[in-house]
Amino acid sequence: INAEYGDEITKVGENDTRTVTENTWESGNVGYTMYMDAAAMCVMGFGFLYVFSKYYVWGGVGMNFFICGFSFLWVNVAKAIVHAIFSGEFHKVQLNLTEMTTGCYVTAALLVSFGAFYGFTTPAQVVLICIIEPFAMLINEHIVLEYIHTKDAGGSLVVHCFGAYFGIGIAMGLGVRAKDLPEAHRTTTYFSDMGAMIGSIVLWMFWPSFNGATFYNDVTLQGRIVMNTFLAICASCVTAFATSTLGNKGRFEMIEIQNATLAGGVIIGMICSFVIQPWTAVLIGGVGGFVSSMGYSKLHPLLEKYGITDSAAVQMLHGIPGWLGAIFAGLAVLDADSHNYMYSYDTQWDTTGDMTRSRGVQFGFVLLAIVLTLAMSSVTGFLTGVLINLPCCPRVQKKDMLVDHDFWTIHNGLPDPRGKSQNYDNNVVLANMGGQEMMEKAQC
Repeated sequence: INAEYGDEITKVGENDTRTVTENTWESGNVGYTMYMDAAAMCVMGFGFLYVFSKYYVWGGVGMNFFICGFSFLWVNVAKAIVHAIFSGEFHKVQLNLTEMTTGCYVTAALLVSFGAFYGFTTPAQVVLICIIEPFAMLINEHIVLEYIHTKDAGGSLVVHCFGAYFGIGIAMGLGVRAKDLPEAHRTTTYFSDMGAMIGSIVLWMFWPSFNGATFYNDVTLQGRIVMNTFLAICASCVTAFATSTLGNKGRFEMIEIQNATLAGGVIIGMICSFVIQPWTAVLIGGVGGFVSSMGYSKLHPLLEKYGITDSAAVQMLHGIPGWLGAIFAGLAVLDADSHNYMYSYDTQWDTTGDMTRSRGVQFGFVLLAIVLTLAMSSVTGFLTGVLINLPCCPRVQKKDMLVDHDFWTIHNGLPDPRGKSQNYDNNVVLANMGGQEMMEKAQC
């Protein structure tokens, strides 16, 4: 009801005769290719990435799929309402490929958040989160872009950083602590990790398109974004592999390879539109891979020890590289001139909003955007977690978290780690999975 097709979709000439529209972003294959890359990241990339848990494989990929379908639709309602809040006028959303692609960005923030409370919620709670988070994300994005006047082409702050800390806030609002979760439920397997690695590869391939998908009006700008992202994510892949061996006695740790290899796409997001040297993009991406890998091996266990639970450790891939990328963008502002910053985007920062800003002042506004995003995401995420944890909402007990069996009908599948029966004999299942040898191991 609150949306209608844009003129590019329904354009007609005089006397209702059909007219031919040129193959532009909104109306043809030019935009659809980039949109499909962004959508594939959400549906396939995140979907496979979230199959790492031994007993929550279906929940990971299934709820990811549901979030995509729900959010792709609901985001149009959220956009219309948020626009009305700031403009004072309600207008229907004009549906076209541009709006579909920006919907992928909001959905990506939701999927990042899902990683933080992965396995902690019921489907009903996920629906409530899908309703609430787009509003918080779009409000924060509007303030950052339109009031603080800080640009974020690839969403380092407004997508990745916001999504990570919103999700962590939800986990804290739910009162989930790592020490309360059954250790057996948090294990992975050789094959579940392999499935997650497929998701990492899909994300890695399409990340340049994700960062540059909406910049259809400037081929040069879009090309620069794609190339800077490509260089950065290649660098993070290399440094993640190298760094992983440092903390693991010369061996690779799969969780670090699945995630830290992607950090270059996150950390370069805010600066990817700037005119920077290729070595700068490689350096920033390399830093992202190093920081993310070390975060998974050292920082994540430490934070969980002190009660900050992050199921898929999204802070190490999206949170820290997100705000760190914004800091790199701020440093680039300090070195800006009319060549390497002012004409890197569609708005000149030093005259934006009828204000004249020096380099130092703009750097301060970048820092303000970081603080606002961290505060907005954490507070709204925590309040959402408290809301969905009220007695009126269906909840998952801590002993039942990260288990598929309460929400999926599993035919001849994986035995319930809690020893419960889902109308089938675990001995029969074990026999089907590998015979007497597995049955004996299970009894031990």
